[in-house]
Formats: sequence, C-alpha cells, structure tokens
Amino acid sequence: MKSRPPSVASLALLVLAAATAPLPAVETAKPAAATTTTSSSFASMLSATGLTQDQFLSGLKTGLGAAVDMAAGDTAKAGAFQMGAPSSMAKLEGMLKAANQTGALDGFKASLNSAAASVAPQAAAALKESVGSLTLASAAGLTPRGSDSATRMLRGVAEPALRAKLMPLVAVAIAANGTAAKAKSLAAKAGPMAAMMGVPGATDLEGYVFTQLLDATFGYVAKGEAAIRANPAMLKDKFAATVFGGAKK
Repeated sequence: MKSRPPSVASLALLVLAAATAPLPAVETAKPAAATTTTSSSFASMLSATGLTQDQFLSGLKTGLGAAVDMAAGDTAKAGAFQMGAPSSMAKLEGMLKAANQTGALDGFKASLNSAAASVAPQAAAALKESVGSLTLASAAGLTPRGSDSATRMLRGVAEPALRAKLMPLVAVAIAANGTAAKAKSLAAKAGPMAAMMGVPGATDLEGYVFTQLLDATFGYVAKGEAAIRANPAMLKDKFAATVFGGAKK
C-alpha cells in the first residue's frame, strides 16, 4: 500500500513550526579579564593619589624623566657595561681559556662593551623622548607593585621605537670596533676544532649588543626609580612626588 503525500494542511503546520521555533542563543564576546584588571588597577592608583588624570600623567613623566637622567649619568661612567660573550660562544670560550688565550677573549668582550657605551648617550636621549610621549593609555599599563613598575611600563611602551632608532647605531659601532672580525680571530686562536664551530656574525652581534644595552640601561632606570620611590621629595614636583610616593597629599 502506497503512502499518501502530506496534505497541504500538514505542510502549512510544519512551515509555521519552523518559523516560530526559537533561534539558538548566540554568546556575546566578553571583555578580556586582563584589560578589566589593568583599568581597575590604574583607577585604584589614581584614586589613591587624589590627582586628576592629567596631574598623574604629568607627575609620571617628571618622575620617569628624572630616573632616565640618573641612568644617563650611570651609563656614562667607565665600566657601566659589563657584558660577557654571547652564550652561543660558551664552548669556544672554554677552548680559549684552555689554550691560554684569555687576553684575546677579554679584548673581544671589551669591544662589545665599547660598542654599547658609544650608543648609550643616544639611548638615554631616545628614552627621554619616549617619556615625553607617554599618554594616559600608556599609564593605564602601570601596576602598583614593585619599585620598578614605572620602568617596566616604559620599556613595554618604548622598546619598539628604541629598536628602530638604536639598531642602526649599534651596527655602526660594531663595524667601527671590528667586533665581528675579532670574533672570527678567536676561533682561529682556539685551534682547528674551534674554527669548525663557527662564531656569531655581525648581525647576531648587533642583536646581542642591542639587547644587552637595553637591559643595562633599563636596569639603571629601575635603580633611579627605586631611589625616587624611597625619597619622592627629591623630585621637587608635587605631582611627581605624589605619584611615586603613592599617597594623597
């Protein structure tokens, strides 16, 4: 027995049921927890100081500018940079010591540090520019924890611009010092086995010196920030003293 085709009335009921069925719920995107936390953290810090947003930003710039000035003085001193050879040269370094070629190794390290020292003034100047360019959006990334919290915020904001400005200068310094050539000569001095290992090229050395330069410079900025937080009155600016003192005035 053949089944009958659905009647017009049955089809109408099916269409009506499909049209009136509830649509599946669509989840709306929720804001990232980190953003909410950061904004809340900044709002809490701002409230604790009793300053307006503009006053807080002004104080932050003044305090960080002072810390950068301290760092500039520190990086200008002899021996400010104490970087060793890149970790990729660890085996070669051991061979040189075994071959009593530590003098050549020390000369190579001195070349690295000399390159960093020659770019240090420009690094400090570029940092001062970055401090002057800070905005409220930048300040919102500030955290209330740590004696170097403003320094860490500054590095996160400024590092891309610093790389663009300083890498060409580091490359010039590396070339002027003959640092890459010194690295190659180390392999020859360590013996035939070392020559087969290879040494970092100019590009690798440039990246290494740049990273070490930034690490040392921001280390000195952090040192200055810690000193300011320990004695915010040294800033002689009421907004800066309040921001880095962390209390209402």
